[in-house]
Amino acid sequence: MKKVYLLFLTLFVSLSSISQPNSIHVKAKFLADEVIKKLEFTQPYTVTNSTPVSFVEKTATSDLSENEYVDTPWYGATEGKEFIVVEYADPNQTTEWGYLYQVYFWKDHTLPFMVNRGDGMGLNLRYDGDLQPYYRVHYATDLQIFKYPSLVEPNEILELSYIESEWVDHSDWVTVTSYEFRPNQSRGVELISRTEKPFRGNILITYKIKVVADDAWVIIEKTQDGYDLNPL
Repeated sequence: MKKVYLLFLTLFVSLSSISQPNSIHVKAKFLADEVIKKLEFTQPYTVTNSTPVSFVEKTATSDLSENEYVDTPWYGATEGKEFIVVEYADPNQTTEWGYLYQVYFWKDHTLPFMVNRGDGMGLNLRYDGDLQPYYRVHYATDLQIFKYPSLVEPNEILELSYIESEWVDHSDWVTVTSYEFRPNQSRGVELISRTEKPFRGNILITYKIKVVADDAWVIIEKTQDGYDLNPL
């Protein structure tokens, strides 16, 4: 944990928008919640599901590769690079800076890179297994829906469940929708098991997957196939 001085930000960032949450903000909020829950650094203040949250999008207005920024999360940022600040504030909790926490994300891949705390302390999030001992996990975009954790312990086992269903249309054609794990497209993970069991007239498919590396990808693809009940 180190002190992060925020005054220099005014020299290098410009406000681009303050708006109601959109899809990127929803994902950023989901990840910010995970960051705050996992880091011991965040203990001084209380954040709940009802804590007010705001979103601000900003862009760097100058390159930040000068020597004085080498040990900051801004080192190497280029002019125009976009980021999102997720800010938690609570009028019932007084802090020096007016907010409880700020979590910073690079917008292009929604990766958290810094946390500020309302007492002026800050933490740079580095995913090298030393300062930040958590693995990042990415999922197939259309299937994730922010349901599964994106920051996990090394070698943590995830249980990912999907419903396989089928239905018959007027021509007696049966359509089956299922979900298949793609090991050749995934990385940083190991499949432990795949199980099936009845579930409300359908089938519940559950994958147990171990996360063995940072920046892991879990690719589970939605598939659709069919067959004729009355073939000629």
